[in-house]
Amino acid sequence: MGNKGENWRKCVINADSRDIIKRIPDNSIDLILTDPPYNLASHSTGNIPLPGRSAMNNDIAAWDRIDFTPEEWAEDFIRILKPTGNLFIFTSYNQLGRWYNCLDHRFDTSNFMVWHKTNPAPKIFKAGFLNSCELIFTCWNKKHTWNFISQAEMHNFIQSPICMAPERLQNPKHPAQKPITILKKIIEIASNSNDIIFDPFMGVGSTGVAALDLGRRFIGIELDADYFQAARKRINLCLNKTAQKPPMTKAYQPNNENETTAVNEGIATYSATARQLADFFNQPQPPTETGGIQPRLSPASGLSPIIKWPGGKEKELKYIIPNLPNFERFFEPFVGGGAVFMGINAHAYHINDRSEELMDLYRYIASMEEAFFDYATDIDLSWRRATTFAAQNESLRTTYEDFRNDKIDAKQLKEFIQTFCRDNKNEIIGLLTDAFAALPCVLVAETEKNLWRKMTRMRQLEQSRHLLPEKDLQDNIETAIKSALYMNYRHLYNVMKETDRPLRCALFFFLRNYAYSSMFRYSNKGDFNVPYGGIAYNGKLMAKKLDYYQTEALQNHFKATRLYNLDFEDFLTQVRPQANDFVFLDPPYDSEFSTYAQNRFTAADQVRLANYLLHECKAKWMLIIKNTDFIFQLYNQEGVNIRAFDKEYAVSFMNRNKKQTTHLLITNYDN
Repeated sequence: MGNKGENWRKCVINADSRDIIKRIPDNSIDLILTDPPYNLASHSTGNIPLPGRSAMNNDIAAWDRIDFTPEEWAEDFIRILKPTGNLFIFTSYNQLGRWYNCLDHRFDTSNFMVWHKTNPAPKIFKAGFLNSCELIFTCWNKKHTWNFISQAEMHNFIQSPICMAPERLQNPKHPAQKPITILKKIIEIASNSNDIIFDPFMGVGSTGVAALDLGRRFIGIELDADYFQAARKRINLCLNKTAQKPPMTKAYQPNNENETTAVNEGIATYSATARQLADFFNQPQPPTETGGIQPRLSPASGLSPIIKWPGGKEKELKYIIPNLPNFERFFEPFVGGGAVFMGINAHAYHINDRSEELMDLYRYIASMEEAFFDYATDIDLSWRRATTFAAQNESLRTTYEDFRNDKIDAKQLKEFIQTFCRDNKNEIIGLLTDAFAALPCVLVAETEKNLWRKMTRMRQLEQSRHLLPEKDLQDNIETAIKSALYMNYRHLYNVMKETDRPLRCALFFFLRNYAYSSMFRYSNKGDFNVPYGGIAYNGKLMAKKLDYYQTEALQNHFKATRLYNLDFEDFLTQVRPQANDFVFLDPPYDSEFSTYAQNRFTAADQVRLANYLLHECKAKWMLIIKNTDFIFQLYNQEGVNIRAFDKEYAVSFMNRNKKQTTHLLITNYDN
């Protein structure tokens, strides 16, 4: 954030936050504090009749019935949060595990709080516990903002009454309105004065009121027009009551009559362009070319990686970008998933990787190869069909319930699965599109195998732990179906190694997205052998990635790019980066990644790389690599700067002679 224009206090937006969050710059938010849908509405039994009294309202708002998927939001939350930022998400028992699965491994620390409501609704029929607790999932990295109050005040248990009148709005009435006191305590602990608090599910604006009352700045998004108007009114009243000068807020007019019109008092309600939102954050934009040495571009492009890749550096961009030198052209010999290539701006890009399949993907994206996009779209369609198939065949779940209740034994369960797969053979094969009809297929056999494995495993877990609720049973059945579909595509990928490169690339793209933990390993026979990622991957779809590949911003990025599929030394010798250029290097480490994508990278290759960088390279370069005595000795040379990272990549710049840390950031320039 620059200094110009930083006296704004609030920006609230009446729009779909899925659209707006994409336009928020990287590393720009200090605290994300939000209360997204819990997806509990489907479990509601409706209003409860009371003898001699009006019925008790037990309905949940219609917006909670949408299929909310935490996985859809995790990447953008991570991207926009500052290195010092915190993330607090109100959630429920049915979503907590999903938030954990998609965020825990991306932060140094994840934790949870319990909000205890001291006056919950009574349990009319006395048939269970009162619903008196809500969960708050939270994440942060080392050196995050944290205002520790006292040992007595910092329990991860916080209590208050539910939001009551006069604070609670009656028109519109929001069933999940949170009390200001709870929100204020979180904001006080997890942010500082003038920090930016962001709530993409703003509701009636309680987070904004709490933030502004505490001298923070606020950005909120709300899709519902009635809730938005209520939030706008509350936030303006809050600002008017403060002793501050009248706030300056940025507003943008809609681009056309179909977009929401701007409301008064400078609060933005718009579908902004990327440039407009960047202006709001006071981010510099790429200038036009002027001839001669070209002007310096804004370092961060805001674009996402092309594909998930072992050791990808998306999370580390927040540390890489501040340490970039001034440069014109960008060179990357080990491009991998493209987090750095896509994440930074340059006047021209030269990227390379030894993996032929990976570079085919880059080429097909750059050329908008129709066959690749058609195959990938068909695979995505089959994934959607698998969701429907699992939902429509309730007999799979009910038969499993008979098995766990000892109404049938394991032999009878196996016979049922065999009969089910035989009788539904056409429907199972029908998950595939016509484009795959004549290709090798093991889908029916894999469906039988995966259903049997999943059900017997579920029984073992339930016997050792507890019975799973019906929704979890259904999710596991869907996982078995999708694991079978994944195994079919994995088989096809392994048997079609030399034919139809667009098809093989589409399969490669699919497996990269759905393989367990994004691993990509091969057997001694050369077959890819990583299993399906599991239940957390069920809701993933490739359509968003395919749409992203076709966006104007991405295609413009590729227009300035040249692609290579060479040994790194051959690549660097051919392109010859010069003094005004920058080379970023993230080579395979001399450990678990040394054979990724079947391309070995040995100690001799590390020596070749070091010799080039130290003795031949004319450009500025940055190398990120795992720290070993061998690597450290290669680069412990005059004129080389070595800084250390811990294994979670939370940067800790230290003396170059302290070698006990896990990763190194090495440059041939001072920043």
